Amino acid sequence: MPAKTDNSVVINAPFELVWSMTNDIESWPQLFNEYSDAKVLERDDERIRFRLSTHPDADGQVWSWVSDRFPDHATKTVRAVRVEKGPFEFMNLHWEYEELPEGTRMRWQQEFDMKPGAPKNNEQMTNHLNTATQSNMGHIKKVIEEAAQQQAGTRSVVETIPLADDDLHGWHQVLLSFGGRLLKVVQVLLELDIAERLTGGPRPVEELARESGADETALYRLLRTATAVGIFRETAARCFENTPMSSGLLRSSDVVPLIKYNTMDMTTLPYEELMHSVRTGEPAFEHRFGKSFYQYLEDNPADREFFEQFMSHWARQMTEEEMNSFGFERFTKLADLGGNDGYFLGQALRGHPGLSAVLMDLPEVVGSADPVLAKHGVSDRVEVCAGDFFEQPIPEGCDAYLLKAVLHNHSDERAERLLRRVRERIGDTGATLLVWDMVMAPANHWDHGKLLDLDMLVLYGGRERTLEDWRELFARTGFELVNDPIEHWTLLECKAR
Repeated sequence: MPAKTDNSVVINAPFELVWSMTNDIESWPQLFNEYSDAKVLERDDERIRFRLSTHPDADGQVWSWVSDRFPDHATKTVRAVRVEKGPFEFMNLHWEYEELPEGTRMRWQQEFDMKPGAPKNNEQMTNHLNTATQSNMGHIKKVIEEAAQQQAGTRSVVETIPLADDDLHGWHQVLLSFGGRLLKVVQVLLELDIAERLTGGPRPVEELARESGADETALYRLLRTATAVGIFRETAARCFENTPMSSGLLRSSDVVPLIKYNTMDMTTLPYEELMHSVRTGEPAFEHRFGKSFYQYLEDNPADREFFEQFMSHWARQMTEEEMNSFGFERFTKLADLGGNDGYFLGQALRGHPGLSAVLMDLPEVVGSADPVLAKHGVSDRVEVCAGDFFEQPIPEGCDAYLLKAVLHNHSDERAERLLRRVRERIGDTGATLLVWDMVMAPANHWDHGKLLDLDMLVLYGGRERTLEDWRELFARTGFELVNDPIEHWTLLECKAR
């Protein structure tokens, strides 16, 4: 029969603060001991879909899963369910908040049932969850109570403008139009290493200016502007400290490479030619620089080195988070088309001893694969194939063909051409097509993928796709989607029709 846990904690803080901090999913790595990353994938008026990833366990295993969360502020309750169930038959969670004279009582209930053959049975998982929950609750209590003590509360500039609601929409537009300047503010803060200099606590601007080689008055004006949008907090006259938002500017932050990428000339200048892309449907990058994005990288070694490191950073992070979702234990031989230096393939083969593979990418890319595969101890199970999969033969004799973060780089015309070549190679063998790519959220929903789609238009000439776009693309090329992808970076599994 299903199992259940029931734990609670009283936090010496007002309900609104406890509610806002515990429902700010992106901040969960700071609230929960066990999570290394939390990403919101989709959000609407009722539901938040998000992915959690854990720190490595004692065996070095990173666990990751997608859940749906349904917060109801009016009833002070939250319902949550795991979408990617992993070892669970089901996992349902219920949170309750109760206002008390001494603060806020927060109660968690977890109801679940383990799958047959899972690493833990119901009793073992109950003990594990009780221990982990009590540890997490203690940490959450400490973090929120510290925040309550410091609660000057940094509000956004829009919230502090004394205007009618209708006028606020105009001010939101003003802020959006100011975005290019705020981008430069963030760039300078990052280059001056201000967040890192404040890790020890509040410091006067005089010290920050002296250490960073900046003009004191100018730096104060910059920091004062940053506080208006929640980056840093002025604790006393001309004295500043970090905020949750400024923690994204710390050297250890995963978003720093993305911030640097978004402030480079090769990504900002083409957007000055956005109208060209909108009128023609062609990449503005080529209009601005007279060459394609990848030719530009070839001609600018420093930018190419940064871009390769940047892409490698995200690819490796994604590999650790998503490896379990591919189901490689079903296959005997995998073709990784566009597999770069083989890092992902090395991880896959190391975790699946019965799997062999072919790694195919351009000669200048797979030229660095040998040491990567050797480091993973899988060189004897990988055939490295240097070639252009648009021109050279697709590897044969595989029961799975993987295109990981490949198709979004290409227009529908080129994506169709590649998929038709894969479909021809699969023939009637029954092999599976595995596409790891972005699925955009529907209209009117926030989705970072919609910003990436503009990057694809302006910089690369590729595109992001909705689920319906993917279904149509697969149907035109002889494939049928057979799984239920989430709206984010996800696995789309196809069979030949």
